[in-house]
Amino acid sequence: MASRDLEPKPTLHSRRSERPGRSTSVRLSVLCAVAVATALVAAAAAQSKPLQRLESPQLAEISRASQPIVDTQIAGARLSAAAPAGYWGGQYTVSTGELVTVYASNSYQVDPALGQRWADFLATLVHGPELSTVTVLLASPDQISRTCGADSVACYSARGAELYTPGEDPASDLSAEAVITHEYGHHIAASRSNSPWLALDWGPKRWASAMQVCAKARKGVLVPGAEDPVQYTENPGEGWAETYRVLNERKAGRAETPWQIVDQALYPTAAALTAAEQDVTAPWTSGTTTTQKAVLTRTKKTRTFTVATQLDGTLRMTLKHSAGMRLSLDVFASTTRAAHVVSTRAVSRTFTVCGARSYRFRVTDLAGRGSVSLTVAKP
Repeated sequence: MASRDLEPKPTLHSRRSERPGRSTSVRLSVLCAVAVATALVAAAAAQSKPLQRLESPQLAEISRASQPIVDTQIAGARLSAAAPAGYWGGQYTVSTGELVTVYASNSYQVDPALGQRWADFLATLVHGPELSTVTVLLASPDQISRTCGADSVACYSARGAELYTPGEDPASDLSAEAVITHEYGHHIAASRSNSPWLALDWGPKRWASAMQVCAKARKGVLVPGAEDPVQYTENPGEGWAETYRVLNERKAGRAETPWQIVDQALYPTAAALTAAEQDVTAPWTSGTTTTQKAVLTRTKKTRTFTVATQLDGTLRMTLKHSAGMRLSLDVFASTTRAAHVVSTRAVSRTFTVCGARSYRFRVTDLAGRGSVSLTVAKP
């Protein structure tokens, strides 16, 4: 806001004459004393102002989410600058023996028992080893606005594994528990691999594959990483975070809230929820490699190898054969031909599995006789 210059005011002169014997220094001393007294009264009033009480989390409250959970991703430096100065709390040991780091704003009364309850709340959610790597900051609405943005109710820093979330309900139809569960979903994604994509934007490997995130992104139905208000609902990263909240709703036996925070294209099927739980409890880390062999003869010149591809990602294949052979190779992603090669040498190709749940490799002997070997590394 631009500053506004005040109009000059006329000087008022007292009609009374100066009192005899009253020096200017005396008058200044009196004014200083009054100013000091006023400041002390103001400070005392500020200290006597009661602090807010941090909310005590309840698992049942994760279902109270009838409006979008508008959040942002921030750089670690921004969040680290605000913590832990101005917060109380620290590491709490939960029933599983894990250490959970929780800080609460000094805007809330210091109560270690409440800090412990928030740590215990996080431990009741479906989680994996990432629980001990997160730092949770329970902040006041003003602090969240300053750190996360005026329209945000929370934010997350993947670089610092820091989760900035409200210590009280942002609205009557949106609970603090729903927000922190959603945000913790982002922390899980940031702690998982979905190579060659970023899991924070695309969702973890198994869930993203079950939801056909890659295929829908290619069609423009989904927009990975979109944080703007227009495309926020098409962001699979937000869809994953909401799926994680729904997973915990169902695990807790709670009634599921209407799916209105993100697009219906991201509503999880039963298979997607199963995949989501596996992503949390048994994270995908790397793919598998298989080798198949066959002998091509005069009467059987063609052989088709089929490889199931339940997960999207990078597929690498190498076809080797006996000396003197000339082969034709056709590669099909489901029913779509992805490559056609004719060669007398070994053939290596890389593909991106994007929605196709099987790849077929049709090898035809054009000249010579012998054996072939197909090695496939898949997600």
